[in-house]
Amino acid sequence: MPSITFNSLQNIQTTTNNNFVDLHLDFSNPVQRDIAVDYDQAAVVNSIVNLFNTMPGQNLLNPTYGLNLMQYLFLPATSTTATLVGQTILKNLSTFEPRATVKNINITVNPDDNSMAIVLSILIPSLNVSLNIPGTLTNAGYTLLPLK
Repeated sequence: MPSITFNSLQNIQTTTNNNFVDLHLDFSNPVQRDIAVDYDQAAVVNSIVNLFNTMPGQNLLNPTYGLNLMQYLFLPATSTTATLVGQTILKNLSTFEPRATVKNINITVNPDDNSMAIVLSILIPSLNVSLNIPGTLTNAGYTLLPLK
């Protein structure tokens, strides 16, 4: 029976001081290596952005994964709508991203362009890091704004 041996794989040593490592799924920049990764807080932020941009049912292996925030974009731009969005984020973030704890969700509804500005304040307890994650939700999806 034929066999294949990969000798180069036997010498790989992985030592890291990072708590979290996730695949970096942003393919908008040219890929320098085969697989790009995010570490620690970047991995958590990447995971949150993926959660915001995934609709339930899109992930075949986990059909309940994702937020359906776009359903709120065409409701009247009121504080009630912002509260519904905040409750959806809070419920699903605690379910699908256990590495982060939500401290605050600030949502500003922009009725003129049917968008919402969302600032998500989280704590990553294992890293002892607090982050504010600003983003915009439009009918095109969720866009992460530069972290400060």
